Amino acid sequence: MYNRKDAYYKRAKAEGYSSRAVYKILEIHKKYGLFSKNSKILDCGAHPGGWSEAALPFLGKDALIAAVDLIDTTVNDTRFHFLKGDIRTEETFVWITAQSERYDLVMSDIAPNTIGTGDHDRSIELAEIVITIAERVKAEKLLFKLFDGAGTKNLMQSLRKEYKSVRIIRPDATRKSSFEIYILCER
Repeated sequence: MYNRKDAYYKRAKAEGYSSRAVYKILEIHKKYGLFSKNSKILDCGAHPGGWSEAALPFLGKDALIAAVDLIDTTVNDTRFHFLKGDIRTEETFVWITAQSERYDLVMSDIAPNTIGTGDHDRSIELAEIVITIAERVKAEKLLFKLFDGAGTKNLMQSLRKEYKSVRIIRPDATRKSSFEIYILCER
């Protein structure tokens, strides 16, 4: 049975994080070293801010997180810059490149609104948008969420043509009943 307020949710609230997703990104960082002191990070689909909150303690004073979401997101740190906007628009991309022309990491926890049918296809569409943004900002690393399904294999094959390393990751904090996986690409 689905329990939104599971142990990770309760832990996140007790530790002052905005979401349980923080534990997913921390696990991935611990294993693959996503963040460095001077990282320039683009957080696509940043709301409610958990991934950015997780990254900030690893960043130095000259680091930057540019974050975009359709929903207002507040993370109280001068290194966090937020735009309420749509990642599919050119005006949002102009804002992204005004923050930094190049990013070390593009990360995205975006998911489509789930309705039961077509969720995987909409997840692939969102992933392709984030992949295109990562290419345009010459990101060294790309991490994004995907609902696993029939199109995953083709997407992975395409990514392997562009990246030296492409991994599927399923963090421990992912709910057992979830179809979500994370794809980490490195140049």
